[in-house]
Amino acid sequence: MYQKNKILKAIQFTLLGGAAITAVPFTVQAAENETQAEVERIEVTGSRIRRSQMEGANPVQLLGKLEIEKMGLSSVGEVLQTLTASAGAASNTQNNNGSDGATRFSLRGIGEQRTLILINGRRVVAGGAGADTSVDLNAIPVSMVKRIEVLKDGASAVYGSDAIAGVVNIITRNDFDGFEINTTAGVTGEGDGEQIGFDVTYGSTSDKGNTVVNFGYHEQKSIFMGDRGFSEYELRAYPDGHTEQGGSSASPWANVDGAPGSANDPDDPLADANVTRGPEFGDWRTRDGGTDSYNYNPVNYLQTPRDRFYIAALTNQELGSAGIFEDVRAFGEASYSQTSGDVLIAPEPLAPLIFFGTAAPYSPDNYYNQTQGPKDAQGNSYELNDWRRRMLESGGRQDSQESRTSRIVVGLEGQFTNGWDWELSYNYGENSYNQVSVGNYHLDRVAEAVGPTHFDSDNVLRCGATAADLIDGCVPLNIFGEPGTENEISDEMMQYISGNYPTMRDGGNKQTSWQFIVSGDLFEMPAGAVGFAFGLETRKETGFYQPDSLLMNGITTAGDSQPTKGGYSVDESFVELIIPVLDTVEIDFAARFSDYSNFGSNTTGKLGVRWRPSDSLLVRATASQAFRAPNLDELFRGAAIDFPEVHDRCADDNEIGNVNCIASGVPATGYNDDGVEQIPTQEAGNADLEPEEADILTAGIVYNTDLLDNMSFTLDYWSIELENAISQVGAQNRLDGCVDHGMFCDDMVRFSEGAATGQFIHIKDPFLNIGGINTSGIDFNAKFTAESSFGEFAFNFNTTYLLEYDKIVHDKLTVAHEGRFDVHNDGHFAKWKSNFSVDWTLNDFVSNVTVNYISGVEETEKGWWTEPFQRDVEANTTVNMQTAYYMNDNVNMSLGINNVFDEKPPYVFSAFGANTDVNTYQVIGRYMYLKLGVKF
Repeated sequence: MYQKNKILKAIQFTLLGGAAITAVPFTVQAAENETQAEVERIEVTGSRIRRSQMEGANPVQLLGKLEIEKMGLSSVGEVLQTLTASAGAASNTQNNNGSDGATRFSLRGIGEQRTLILINGRRVVAGGAGADTSVDLNAIPVSMVKRIEVLKDGASAVYGSDAIAGVVNIITRNDFDGFEINTTAGVTGEGDGEQIGFDVTYGSTSDKGNTVVNFGYHEQKSIFMGDRGFSEYELRAYPDGHTEQGGSSASPWANVDGAPGSANDPDDPLADANVTRGPEFGDWRTRDGGTDSYNYNPVNYLQTPRDRFYIAALTNQELGSAGIFEDVRAFGEASYSQTSGDVLIAPEPLAPLIFFGTAAPYSPDNYYNQTQGPKDAQGNSYELNDWRRRMLESGGRQDSQESRTSRIVVGLEGQFTNGWDWELSYNYGENSYNQVSVGNYHLDRVAEAVGPTHFDSDNVLRCGATAADLIDGCVPLNIFGEPGTENEISDEMMQYISGNYPTMRDGGNKQTSWQFIVSGDLFEMPAGAVGFAFGLETRKETGFYQPDSLLMNGITTAGDSQPTKGGYSVDESFVELIIPVLDTVEIDFAARFSDYSNFGSNTTGKLGVRWRPSDSLLVRATASQAFRAPNLDELFRGAAIDFPEVHDRCADDNEIGNVNCIASGVPATGYNDDGVEQIPTQEAGNADLEPEEADILTAGIVYNTDLLDNMSFTLDYWSIELENAISQVGAQNRLDGCVDHGMFCDDMVRFSEGAATGQFIHIKDPFLNIGGINTSGIDFNAKFTAESSFGEFAFNFNTTYLLEYDKIVHDKLTVAHEGRFDVHNDGHFAKWKSNFSVDWTLNDFVSNVTVNYISGVEETEKGWWTEPFQRDVEANTTVNMQTAYYMNDNVNMSLGINNVFDEKPPYVFSAFGANTDVNTYQVIGRYMYLKLGVKF
């Protein structure tokens, strides 16, 4: 029982986490029943110099293993997205439409590509669909994590490119001894979204070293938008505060318009508007956007289904000494993870001309048009140029995805006879991805199937006006029938235009690097020894993305994309010094030189000051330069079509005759976009990009007091000024720049003739070096413990206050992000984000309550149905609870509830899908889980 109480005390102390890193590695080890006879010199994230003092000049937040476990989350990415310093729009498994299944992390909201991810101080290969920008954190099993150190400071001088916002260093369990099995099962309060998982860890320790092996599996079931009240319908907001159900103009009951010129005949049913049979499938009538739109939300995933398997092994073995090399040790890390899952969105809105820029006129000589289509006053069929049909019979558009990530690290480390440490390591990582998409349509075959038809000698309806024009194998398409009836689109029709045309994508990333580091005491000064580190690194990054021929030729509704392939290499050297100027003052200096194969060289530096005027107070500050080299996606992305939500202001009545709109291809008399909200946008890489550069400042204090046990406060100010930022201007920003300033009008590619004149073919939006980002804020942490007759309590409070976030898009547009959500400008930036937790340890029980708070933001709603207006998004507060029972030294059980009060996410009407921001808020509702752990 004494040993168990020691463990519980260690657990209670470790649960504090906190922003200061003082002595935490040792408490984590105590929680795993490991002890050390003396304090050793270790390497803390933010410095390559090993030292016994844990608090350096850099602000580092630590998440211990037990703090991670109390969250009840299965992904390292999900854990990181709960941090108060998380912002923006990093993806997760709540993303459905357009997702590659990855989970990412954006520190300070300046982009996941500007947050460096490390495992045990070494880089990790990027993951996703191929030639990716950042690490897929689903590839890192939580069960192998010993702690996570988050450096909230620029660190290019220490770690190289990508560390502009900071660094996440994931430290793995490399010294476990024994056998451990953990299982978990959970379900939402609605009885869906089930999750199950298990992991097994085995560790063996000998006089010569230690080996740890871990493998596990985790499965997450789907949840549909229709299963939650807030996302059951697409909602459109209005300035007076009311909302109306929206939907798509492409409906299962067809939406059609006739040939150009019909508007000249006042007796023509298609003179003024499109017509439809409506949800009632009655007679043809004028379409009403308020009642005849299709609600596509219910059949979209709100949480995507995912299966994840992983296996990892780590080893450290002593080899002995030889010559000048002492205590030589060999180490190795190997891991493999495989994630598979699906995304599912509503059935295809088949509208060849308006949505996909492909003419496929529905012929007046088509049998189905003649017998079921709309008629003019004389009873004649139309040639339907603009026709739209939601292909409900297909069951939806489904992407089946699989991602595999492998990583191997081998190396040697030890000491020279002069006491200096050295390390030589090789790091290899590889990621591969493939995706198969069904539910899309071959546009050339669609055009054939809606063309003229005739009956052959066997009275079989065939494509072609006569037998001489016969299109072999073609099955005429009936867009007018009612799904679920004998007149619906038949399996034979579907097979001809879709069945044999699944699209496939393959991609991958590869990373190799060598690293050599030496560190030690350079010489003695009156106040102590000068710490020194020097290193050489060489790294190569390659990646590719390969769509199939259907995608490359743009002949299906799955889109149009070209291959991506490229790579670069970099050779680097760095030096770091820690100089004790006085007994209470030390200076940290670092510099790194980088030589890239594709754009040249770069030098960055860092200067830090650490002052301890008393035992209880530490004052720290750093000023650093950082840079980020353009990544593979930004350099080499092949041209591809995406479909962001964009409001075409040139379709508004008050813009009729706008000279800039006319210059972009809009008729002088204006045009009606008929509620098209997703505009094709052509994105592409740019091989001429230059690196980003940033100036970063942090300054803060760490205060410890004896008023309460283990009581401390940290307060840090941070500022990032990023120049030459690599980004896309954004389709909406380009369009607004054209309308307001005459900028980017050449990037607006519109139809110049026919029924779709003025409609978009696409907007060009390649990567550029644009203006920059200026952001600043304050981080605060307070933690302490207290003992009472009712047990021991641990309190931990973290908060981030965003002072400023300005994105300089171009010289005439600066977008303020603080306190706002904008789907077109990087996502969600609450001014306040706070986490407060209380841990209670009593006998064999450890209970936790955590409150997560996100302050309200402002959004701009600007759909085609209303003039743009500002609205307030409510603050969001969720409460999580967990109780762990330690039956004995070997068995423990945890019961937890996330979102105890089933708090619904606030409505964010301008967000894409689900009427809320799925990147920021917890959307699945109350989630209950049970964990069981057994250790031998």
